[in-house]
Amino acid sequence: MDRRTCVRLLGGGGAAALLGACSNGSESPADIGGAPGGTASQARPLDPVVTAVAPDADRGITVINASFEQLTGADQTFAFGLTTPDNEPVRGADVQVHIVNADGEQQGPHPAEFRDISVIPLGLYVARLDLPDPGPTSLVAVTADGAAGSTTLQVIAPEDSTVPAPGQPAVVVPTPTMTDPRGMETVCTLDPPCGMHEVSLDEAVADGRPVVLTFATPAYCMTAICGPSVEVIDGVRQSADWGDTAWIHVEIFSDAGQTLAAPVEQWALRSEPWLFTIDAEGDVRERADGPLLVLDDHVRGLADDLV
Repeated sequence: MDRRTCVRLLGGGGAAALLGACSNGSESPADIGGAPGGTASQARPLDPVVTAVAPDADRGITVINASFEQLTGADQTFAFGLTTPDNEPVRGADVQVHIVNADGEQQGPHPAEFRDISVIPLGLYVARLDLPDPGPTSLVAVTADGAAGSTTLQVIAPEDSTVPAPGQPAVVVPTPTMTDPRGMETVCTLDPPCGMHEVSLDEAVADGRPVVLTFATPAYCMTAICGPSVEVIDGVRQSADWGDTAWIHVEIFSDAGQTLAAPVEQWALRSEPWLFTIDAEGDVRERADGPLLVLDDHVRGLADDLV
């Protein structure tokens, strides 16, 4: 399989595509899931959906959406970035978001909290959304000083997702460990390696252990998210006594960024990074992807729910 394409992070002053999720295979980013997740949506100042929600807005902003998809349901966490049309970061703004479904029905406003993230120069805005209806859904971000922009969320019912969703059985497969690399050239490309390669997924599930499962490749991801996400998750692991919870990290590639690892294929993942929590019965409890994985409080909350 060809090396995956993905959107690069433009660090420091240039911020346009900073949250792009890496995609596997030969697809272009727009092909991954058919959604803008994994790309930076281009600023379309005062497009019709923005005008409908914020008629008094006087300039456009770009809303950067790096999630593969959003599941239907209440209180869904969504993280995004903001830039000006000139690609300058919009940091620390007072932002409200609105949801507009395919029928033009509006919901909101919902507050978006700015988070200053050291590994993401642009920072992140985090909102909690109610997403009752599947299908392409517009998210409009409006700042208190009169700027507005939109992105499209791919909203899907959990039972229709190609990626294991909460309530569904986990894909129980062997995963590489330090003592049994299972054909991986490098079990962990983080330097130094993380501490999440002590047990295989199939063994942990067979033993009835809860699992925090991460898919990410620090060395071969072309964004600024994959490496920091593994560090953040491993830091959460080390920060508390999690009982018999197994923390497992799986690299995306079995070699130097060319061949997908077997567990990635078996889980049908088309982007990275991903985190899944799996309960003692072997069912997916929660999942998260992209920039959510650099929010240590979000990761901690998912792990807490297992204990």
